[in-house]
Amino acid sequence: MNRTFMCLSAALGIAGVVYLTGLSHAQPPAGGAPAPGGAPAAPATRPTVAVFNMAGVMRDFGQAKYQVHLLNQRKNEMSKALLALRAEYLGHQKDLQINANHPEKDAKQQRMLALTRSIEDEDRKINKMLNDDASKIISDLYDRIKTVVDKTAEMNGYHVVFAYPDAVTPEEQNSAYIKELKLKPPAAQPFYVAPHADITGVVVKTLNAWYPPVDGQGKPVDVSKLTVDPAAPAPTTGGAPPVGGAPAGPGGGVPVPGKP
Repeated sequence: MNRTFMCLSAALGIAGVVYLTGLSHAQPPAGGAPAPGGAPAAPATRPTVAVFNMAGVMRDFGQAKYQVHLLNQRKNEMSKALLALRAEYLGHQKDLQINANHPEKDAKQQRMLALTRSIEDEDRKINKMLNDDASKIISDLYDRIKTVVDKTAEMNGYHVVFAYPDAVTPEEQNSAYIKELKLKPPAAQPFYVAPHADITGVVVKTLNAWYPPVDGQGKPVDVSKLTVDPAAPAPTTGGAPPVGGAPAGPGGGVPVPGKP
């Protein structure tokens, strides 16, 4: 009940902002009067807007999949010692449950206490590593996505490009979580996106062309064989033009590495 009310309040807050913004735009600006001599004021340039689905980009960006795959591998490797400590603890616990008067009861209890501390220390160590590595990965992915979006906007004359969270697969369209996410104020969420204004496909294609994942030996990685995301990649709203194609209008041209 409380969560639903907060979500509804957030939605109403957005509606209020939109309403007030519409009123301010409906009023003539202070400088909108005709210029001296009867010449009309120069009309403002109509802004060109594009959007892309960040969830769709992250799902289809090969570099993102590969970095998450490496992070999971490292987590599994570091967790081996933790699993061994837990297995030993459970072994001593089982012995004492079977025989409350076990001849090594005191020694086992002391060992269990030491294991508890070791498990907590190892768990904190792993979590810190994962958080630190994840922060670096997110920062790097952001920089690469920002580079591609900036160049795409520059090529196509977009004044504004929104990144919005939305469903990627047909099954996610009916997700209550996705619907709630789209009602929260922090999301730059368009409720309608014309296919020609969505550059998700362009961003994904360019990211994969500019930043393909490679292993430690510099060899290309086939992310389709990784198990990071078992869900099939969602189709984008429109096909991206070939890399190096002529800049397009709202359809979205793809930037070429090294070229403005």
